[in-house]
Amino acid sequence: MMKTFTLKFKTLALFIWATASLSAADAVNFNANAVTKALYRGMAIHFIDSVPTISSNTSQGYTGQPVYCAFQPSGECLLSVGAYDDAGLKIRWNGNKGSAGDHASALFLFKKANFLNGMNAGSVALSDGNDTVKIRVGYMNPGKTGPSEPVAEASLRLVIKDDRGYHISKDFPIESASELSVRATQQVYYQYNPVSHAVNEAGTMGQASVPSFKNIEFLGFRIDAVRGNKIIAGANIGVVEFSVSATNLQ
Repeated sequence: MMKTFTLKFKTLALFIWATASLSAADAVNFNANAVTKALYRGMAIHFIDSVPTISSNTSQGYTGQPVYCAFQPSGECLLSVGAYDDAGLKIRWNGNKGSAGDHASALFLFKKANFLNGMNAGSVALSDGNDTVKIRVGYMNPGKTGPSEPVAEASLRLVIKDDRGYHISKDFPIESASELSVRATQQVYYQYNPVSHAVNEAGTMGQASVPSFKNIEFLGFRIDAVRGNKIIAGANIGVVEFSVSATNLQ
């Protein structure tokens, strides 16, 4: 009887320890209200995992988590970060810039060293129930997309780096001022190399992949857009809110 009680006590103690050690919270929580002064980049940007493109050091008007970027435009456009009413982390076409059919692709990643809620230490994972990604898209002039509009089409993909490498999800079409909530562990992913650009993409996609969702090092997204026929008008394609829930085993 004593052995049975002891075994049950040890099992309960182990369960309590494991539950206490595993905490869930937002590892990333970007809000464009952290931007008080816009930052613009007008040339292709190659991803460097040790050098953030957007941080309090690169932009005096930015107070959020550092952002590691890549940018591949096929015509004249910009990678930018702006305030909430200026579309946040975005691709920007100014009026009378670019040509119909131009592509632009921008990668925005957040590094584990800057994860929130203590998740910059220990092992960070995405697990069932602790993998919610919430996205709010900024306003896209004139409130819609289409071939005859400033933006013909736009999409977003999730990007993660775990102990199996980089992965990029299938694309989600996005609309002006829309919201998106997805489960990161339930998506279809492909191998991804953020360093080597394709013709119309920031980074290069490969074959289907199966992430482990363990030992997460980067979390973020990529925006892809195509310029519409109405090039007289400018437009932003951006994200004003982006959060990712994860777990942390200390």
